[in-house]
Amino acid sequence: MTAATAIVTGGGRGIGAAIARALTGRGLRVTVFARTAAELERVVAEGWAALAVAGDVRREEDVARLVAAHERKLGPADVLVNAAGILERGLAEELSPAAFREVVDVNLVGPFLCARAVIPGMKARRRGRIVNVASISATIGTAGGSAYNASKAGLLGLTRCLAEELRRHGVQCVAVSPGSTDTEMLKKTPFEPEMTPDDVARVVAFAALDAPPAITGSNLEVYG
Repeated sequence: MTAATAIVTGGGRGIGAAIARALTGRGLRVTVFARTAAELERVVAEGWAALAVAGDVRREEDVARLVAAHERKLGPADVLVNAAGILERGLAEELSPAAFREVVDVNLVGPFLCARAVIPGMKARRRGRIVNVASISATIGTAGGSAYNASKAGLLGLTRCLAEELRRHGVQCVAVSPGSTDTEMLKKTPFEPEMTPDDVARVVAFAALDAPPAITGSNLEVYG
C-alpha cells in the first residue's frame, strides 16, 4: 500500500518544520513549501520531509507548481497543513495598508489558494484532511495586532466554510490555534513562550491523522 502524503506550507522552520517532522515520523511522505529554499533543503536533509518546493503561497502559479511537484514525486495529497504565516505589528493608524494586505495575503489568501488547489483531488478520492494553523490571536484583541489577528480570525471562518462545503465529500477541515510558541515570530512580540513547536505539531498530527471525521469545522485551542 502506498504511504499517505502531506503538504506542509511554512515548512522550513518553526511550527511548520515541527509539523513536517511529526507527520514524517507517523509514516507520511511530506512535501515542505516556503519561500526560503535553504531552510527547506535543511528540513529534507535532516530527514523531516521527502521533498522541498520553494515558492510563495500568495502566488497561484507557485501553488499550482507545488501541488504538481508533490503529486509527481509522492502521489496525491492526503493531508494539507497550512502553516505559513507572517507577523507585522503596529497601531492601526501607523500600520501601512501595504503591510496589512501582505499579512492577510500570506495568512489567509495563501491557505485559500492551497486548499483550492488540493480540494478537487480530495473530493474525487472522497478522502483528505486540511488543517489550518490559526492562533489564539484569532479570538482575542491585541494592541498592535490588527493585521495578524484579523487574518487568523478570517482563517477560522475559512475553515468552517470549507468544512461545510466538503463534509458530504468525505473531506475534513480543522483549525489548530496555538498560544505563544517558541518561534522567531514570537520574538517580535512582547509575549513569553508557553510551548514548543513540537507541542503544536503533536496536536496538528492528531487533527490530521487521528481525530474522527466529526472533528470537521472545529478549532483546537492549544494555549499552554
